[in-house]
Parts: sequence; C-alpha cells; structure tokens
Amino acid sequence: MTDSDIEERVTSLKFWCSRPVIEPLSGGITNRNYRASADGEEFVVRVCDELPHLGIDRKNETLCQTEAHQAGVAPGIVYSEPGILVSEFVEGETLTKARVREPEMTTVIARTVRIYHGYWDKLRGELLYFCPFQTIRTYMQTALSLLADLPGDIDCLVIDSQELSHKMSPYRPTLCHNDLLAANFIAGPKKMWIVDWEYAGIGNPLFDLASISSNASFSTEQDEFLLQAYRGTTERTDLFELRALKTVSLLREALWSMIQTVTSELDFDYVEYARTNFEAYKEARASLSAGGHQLR
Repeated sequence: MTDSDIEERVTSLKFWCSRPVIEPLSGGITNRNYRASADGEEFVVRVCDELPHLGIDRKNETLCQTEAHQAGVAPGIVYSEPGILVSEFVEGETLTKARVREPEMTTVIARTVRIYHGYWDKLRGELLYFCPFQTIRTYMQTALSLLADLPGDIDCLVIDSQELSHKMSPYRPTLCHNDLLAANFIAGPKKMWIVDWEYAGIGNPLFDLASISSNASFSTEQDEFLLQAYRGTTERTDLFELRALKTVSLLREALWSMIQTVTSELDFDYVEYARTNFEAYKEARASLSAGGHQLR
C-alpha cells in the first residue's frame, strides 16, 4: 500500500464521528504511526499488520497494553480492528537516551516500571510468554529461512548467549514490556507513560531493566543506580544478571534487524543497525567476562 492508501484507510475508520486531521509521527522502525485530531480529541493511530516473523501478535499486544493501562502506566486503547490500533494521545516529552540517563529521570522510570511489574497478581487474559533466549533462537531460524545475510560467526554467538541463560536465577514472571527504548517513555506533567507494547508478554522483570540500560547505553555505575532505584538494593547477583541480559538484548536486536533487512519496506538502514548491535554484543560480552563473571 502507498502512503496515500494508508492515510485514506486511517481517515476512513468507522470509529470517527467526523473525518480526522492526521499527521505522521516519526521515529518508528516497525509500524506507521499517526497523530489524529477528531471532534476536539487527540489520538495515536498505529497501522500494524500481524508480524509473526518478529514474534508480534496484535491480540497479545492489545491485551498487554490494556493490562498496563489498568495498572496506570499506558494509554488506553479506544478502538482496534485488524491492522489498526487507536490509543489515547498523551501529552508529554518523548525521552531521549540522554534524558533517560539523568539520575532523576532514571528514578522516575524505575518506579514506573516497578508499578506494572507489581501488577502480576491482577493480570487477566491469555498473555504470551516472552524469553529473550528463546527469541534469539527463533529469530536466527527465521533469518536463515529468509536467506538474510547473517555474519559467519552467528552460530557461535547464539551458542555463547545460550550459555548465559544457564546463569539466570529463578524469578517471578510478570507483565514485561521487553522493548524499553528511550522513545517509548513519555514524561507527562503528572506521570510517566510507556507506549508501544507490541513485544510485551509474561517474562523476567530484570530484562526490562536490561532493555532500559542497553537502549540508553548505561555504564556499570548507572546500572547500579537503576537497580537501586528499582529495588532499593544492589545485590551482586542482580547486577550480574542485569548485565548478562543487557548483553543478550543486543544480540536479540541485531537478529531482529537482520529479519527486517529482508521483510521491511520502511526507509531505515537495518543493515547498519544490525552491524552496530552485533559489535555491541561482542563488546558487552567481553566486558562481562572481563568483570570476573566467566562462565564455569
């Protein structure tokens, strides 16, 4: 579909009482997003096909965002149909990596994430399970089937990442976002909002912290601060597992990008994005071992 076709579909939704005024929202590298103004109200419209090759299930996304909204951290969904999701528009500052790294902002983010992680005993619906190690294996299989141009050492990288999975402690599964880019945080005048729940599912809460750290390029000291703000303590085991999951998140992102090099029609340099994340994984993995956490 052309951009004009997509915009016509958005403006013709049965949800609208009168034809809305829409404008594209920048920043997304998976979907097309629009801000829509209609009848004195503002909305965000996501044009989002089913993307099973990326592990995206739109029914699950809707359920997860609904639960996060009930927990008080996500905009509410006001309308959906196959390929379209309309959410409330929330006012606020879309964060950057630099803003996420600011101590006061890191603290607010940690407390916000803790809110929906603590919602585990109120969750409803058949939410999908998410494990980054399983995702890496699946992404590699998908990339191979699509004939993506994977690096020659990909088998070694995936096997190496799997060894890290054996170092993880048992945890209490709960609702996790699993894709906490800086741009998915919107700092409103009264609260922090979290958007884009398409990779959400039941998983390890430490992976969300690792996602924050990885995407905002935290130092080890900033990782310690994040854990302190989230849990009130900084245990050596938690710090190691956060750094291990941070390392794994980089490989997951690289393989995600390799799939996108073959399947996406968006104007984005997925090849360079993949290369950057593969290199970041190797650097983070070497740093993890150099810190005295060699695998036994």
